[in-house]
Amino acid sequence: MHNVILYLIGFAGTGKLTIAQAILARAPFLLVDNHFINNVVLRLIDTDGHGPLPPQVWEHVGKVREVVFDTIRDLAKPDRNFVFTNVLVEGEEDDEQVFHDVRALATARGAAFLPVRLLIAPEELARRVVSPQRQALLKSRDPDEARRIAREHQVYMPKDVEAFTLDVTTLSPADAAERILAEVRQRFRP
Repeated sequence: MHNVILYLIGFAGTGKLTIAQAILARAPFLLVDNHFINNVVLRLIDTDGHGPLPPQVWEHVGKVREVVFDTIRDLAKPDRNFVFTNVLVEGEEDDEQVFHDVRALATARGAAFLPVRLLIAPEELARRVVSPQRQALLKSRDPDEARRIAREHQVYMPKDVEAFTLDVTTLSPADAAERILAEVRQRFRP
């Protein structure tokens, strides 16, 4: 497996980071978690994981993301694999732009690109979002907000590339990782 970009997308609390770590344990990928990018900015302001963030935060996060993407495009080894994670919601213009930026990065690298939509039942999402590990990573932790988002919104659906959709409500991270890697092998056989 060489020069593959996996893009795990789903609601906050779905398990994107945990599944990504399970992928890293099974295949040679580097992780580009959305909070590794976001937290460069979020650690500099007061955030508790429950209240709203100032809107300007995302402009600053976008600058960090641009540096990370430029580095991957210009300096990373050509055969390096990456797994990205992101909260992306259908109908959000900014989310669609972030998706297109990741896809453009894959295109610029000549990488095989697989977006993976991770779905989850609202009650399971509410259970997962309160995990103490999320607080240390400055991730949202409001179960009522998680339920509301899961009931009122959909995970982003790419318009111009076939995504792999996986319901992780009852899957372990290891099982989810195995299914994702099996899909990569099936789609991108040499």
